[in-house]
Amino acid sequence: MFQLMRNTHLALGLAFFLVAAMFAFSSVVIIYRPWFPGGPRETNTAVTIEPALEPRAAARALMRQHGVRGDLMNVKAGAELSTFGIHRPGTHVNVRYSPSTGHAELRTRRFSFYETMVQLHVTHGFWHDFFSSTIWALLSLTGSIALLVLGATGIYLWYRHPAERTVGSVLIALGLVVPVAALVLSRV
Repeated sequence: MFQLMRNTHLALGLAFFLVAAMFAFSSVVIIYRPWFPGGPRETNTAVTIEPALEPRAAARALMRQHGVRGDLMNVKAGAELSTFGIHRPGTHVNVRYSPSTGHAELRTRRFSFYETMVQLHVTHGFWHDFFSSTIWALLSLTGSIALLVLGATGIYLWYRHPAERTVGSVLIALGLVVPVAALVLSRV
C-alpha cells in the first residue's frame, strides 16, 4: 500500500504542478491587477449576414462565415435590434444585429495574456458551446480532485514514514502558511 500511495503522490504532484502554478499565478494577477500591463485591444467590424435570423442562428452564421468563436451569452432579442455576446477566454465579441437588414456590428475585445489567465481561472460550468472551454473545465475539475488526493496521500505518507516526518511537517506547515499569508496580504 505504501508503494501505491507513494507512486500516486509522485505522479499527481508531477502531473498537476503546472495547473496549480497557473491558478496561483492568476490569483496574484487578480489581487494585483494594476501591476500587470495591457488592457484590452478593441476593433470594430461591420458585416452582413442573412436577415430575419434569431440571435442564436445569427451567432452561428457569424461563427460559420466570419470565424467568430466562443460561447453565446447575454442575448437580448428585439424586432429591430438584437444584441448578444460571443465569449471565449481572451476574446469577447459584442454583436448588434439588425434582423430586418442582416447588418451586424461586431465590437471585438482581445485581452492580454494576464487577463486571459484570469478568465481561465474564473471559468465555471462544464458544458460550453466553445469546446476548448469544456476541455479546460474538465481539466480544472481533474486538477482540483488531484490536489485533494495529493494532500491525502501526502498525509498518509507522512504518517506511515516516520523518518520523513520533519520534511512532511515543514511541507504541511508551508501548505498552511502560504495561503494564509496570501489571504492576509490581499486584504492589506
